Amino acid sequence: MAPSALLPEPNLRDAEILQKATSKAPGNDWLAALQQNGYVVVKNAIPYERAVQYQERAYDWLRSFQTDLDFNKPESWIRSNLPVQSKINTFSSYCVAHEKFMWDARMEPKVLDAFARIWGTDELLVSFDSLNVTFPNRKDVPRKPAWEHIDQSPLRQGLHCVQGIISLSPSGPEDGGLVVYPGSHRVIEEFFNTQTDKASWDPLDRYMFDESQLSWFRERGITPHKVCAEVGDLILWDSRTIHYGSEPSPASNQIRTAIYAAYTPAKLASSEALATKAAIFQSYGGTTHWPHDNIVIRDHRTFLEDGTRDPRDRSQPLELPGRDLKLLRLAGIQPY
Repeated sequence: MAPSALLPEPNLRDAEILQKATSKAPGNDWLAALQQNGYVVVKNAIPYERAVQYQERAYDWLRSFQTDLDFNKPESWIRSNLPVQSKINTFSSYCVAHEKFMWDARMEPKVLDAFARIWGTDELLVSFDSLNVTFPNRKDVPRKPAWEHIDQSPLRQGLHCVQGIISLSPSGPEDGGLVVYPGSHRVIEEFFNTQTDKASWDPLDRYMFDESQLSWFRERGITPHKVCAEVGDLILWDSRTIHYGSEPSPASNQIRTAIYAAYTPAKLASSEALATKAAIFQSYGGTTHWPHDNIVIRDHRTFLEDGTRDPRDRSQPLELPGRDLKLLRLAGIQPY
């Protein structure tokens, strides 16, 4: 692979890995569904009781900022009672990516097994991704409209990344959660070849679609679908599949709780990417969903809206994870 800061050359190797895995799967297997539709829900990847415990630990993390936040009082679901949150309802600073409960969820056996089946290897790297807690019907922030995008450059041919959401709360039709355009991954190369100038691609591998571009997909019968999941389910999607995180509808009273986690084969990472990943790990920083590439060192400091440093900022997780060999291999610190 090319160094993280550079646009990569086309590479079909990842697609061949997935094809090899799915070619052996029976027709009703979730791997075949992932290949066909560009997304799938793996049921009961985490036992219900343990998934509920992870949700409660996420709530405890939010309570640790010692505000007037009360999960049973919607009037308390306001910005002043929350740590700094992104516009897409994620928490990515305060070292949250390395809280023990985040790592414990990432290392759940069936979660790891799902990605091992996708890639045909259990020698994986994991992303240092975010926590999502979305409070429905907040009055202090505007509703975010749909923001359809993909997370893989058209300069990368074939499959290079499968993203994941560990669902810690129910996600019904009215609740906030992932919306996908099923099948869009199968025509995405045609779209870029005929509708865009690939030379203008963002090297960080995100492409946002406007309404006129989305009409190209709708003309081909590719329309949005809200993914529904239960507590403990693992949602997977091909990074070439058009998707976005939706806001809860006014009819929802469900607090969404989810952990983002993606895994790719360790052998795909360059030495430069591993060195950067190690530096981020040592400072308890976060990354994008890419585990093996696009490893960008970000400012780990947390700033308030007025530009001042958040006095609640943290230099290490509230609860440190253990550093056993399994974790260090997933983090890219120790080789397989």
